[in-house]
Amino acid sequence: MATAIKWIFIVIILGAAGFLVWWSGWLGAAPVPTPTPVEPAPTTTTEQPTNGMSAANDTSDAAVAQDTAAVDVQMQALTTDSANVDSSMSDKQTPQDY
Repeated sequence: MATAIKWIFIVIILGAAGFLVWWSGWLGAAPVPTPTPVEPAPTTTTEQPTNGMSAANDTSDAAVAQDTAAVDVQMQALTTDSANVDSSMSDKQTPQDY
């Protein structure tokens, strides 16, 4: 019985080693897939981002003003969120009645 188990383990180990050698490509040169050509992205964006920022490639003064206003709104929201977290950290534990 013990020799049968040894042979089973040897077959499993040899099978796993053979699979790894085949999978790694050592048994033969596998054909390398040729890269597909990629079209360049368009230079202008037509959609307006949803976060209030202007298009990434817009460098006009109006875009800078819009981006500044959007950053101010986001910073105010961050300040409010931070204040809420700070106040929740200083909450006192309330005893529970069972």
